[in-house]
Amino acid sequence: MTDFFQRTEYVIREHVGFTSLHEAYDIYDAEGKTLLATATEQTSLWVMIQKLFLDKAFLPALVQVHDAAGRLLLELEQPRSLIVATLNARDAEGKLLGTFKQNLLSYGGALEVTGPDGLPLGTISGDWKCRQYLFCDTAGRTLATIDHLYGGVARELLTTADDYRVKIVGDQKIAPLVLAGALAIDLVFHEA
Repeated sequence: MTDFFQRTEYVIREHVGFTSLHEAYDIYDAEGKTLLATATEQTSLWVMIQKLFLDKAFLPALVQVHDAAGRLLLELEQPRSLIVATLNARDAEGKLLGTFKQNLLSYGGALEVTGPDGLPLGTISGDWKCRQYLFCDTAGRTLATIDHLYGGVARELLTTADDYRVKIVGDQKIAPLVLAGALAIDLVFHEA
């Protein structure tokens, strides 16, 4: 695990892209001052054209997270889906870290999280306003919180760009999965 994943708090800021047809994020330290990494959606021209006419939730996505030196840290892949979004998180070597599957019957949005072996690890569930999410293990213990930050009236009303504060309160080894979960929340619930 790189030094990037040794932190317990991150701020994720989505780029405002009025004319952009791909998602991009900057990941900062807890104070939001030092850029630690970037996350960028790798999109083909064909998918970009489809985004003009179709809902993003149905289209495939591949988001890669690179540190400030340009090294790949993790990938989040969402295959094309019709109803339920499923996203796979992989480390820099391509090893599966876990899977996030949308729960359609939740109030406020939820993702079921499974490990590489397919066994349940827990859930990421949101409050009724979709402003705060808790990453809890199968016993209900909180492993991390993901808070949707207020970006100002203009940004909230005119864009879909969102900011998040991610705090890891459980085992530090799950930091890559928590960061992938924060990006999954944005892709599934706030970009659709």
